[in-house]
Amino acid sequence: MKRYLFIASLTAVILAWSAAPLAARGDHDSPFVGTWKLNVAKSNFSPGPPPKAVTVTIDGDGKVSVEEIGANDKSLTWSYTYSADTAVPIEGMDNSTVMEKRSGKTVDHDWKFGDASMKGHGVVSKNGKTMTYTMTGTSPDGHPVHNVEVYDRQ
Repeated sequence: MKRYLFIASLTAVILAWSAAPLAARGDHDSPFVGTWKLNVAKSNFSPGPPPKAVTVTIDGDGKVSVEEIGANDKSLTWSYTYSADTAVPIEGMDNSTVMEKRSGKTVDHDWKFGDASMKGHGVVSKNGKTMTYTMTGTSPDGHPVHNVEVYDRQ
């Protein structure tokens, strides 16, 4: 179960992090700023099971807040504030860092969560209503991870 909660948390981190650089600059018209919800039915989690719900809220000042319910019904709430070109610790997730590269409606990440290493690539749709994020890497317990996650703008 710990593995599944980790993967659910990482999923929310990925979406939230992609929006933060634009928000930190005060770019309220960016493709990422706002509230996003995971569309579990359209997403694929390997390994599974998927989280039951994830909501990510990105403020115009760079503050990112996440509320999620894991597959095991455990709730987790955490947040952070983006800082350009710097690995930022995430409140509520110990020993975690990320480096980001962004261009237009795409974002790429290199994640470190303890001993886990992940790479992610996100794309916001042309109409700005959905974001698809692909994440690959190794979980803390050494299992391969390959998720294709779809988020809907609220």
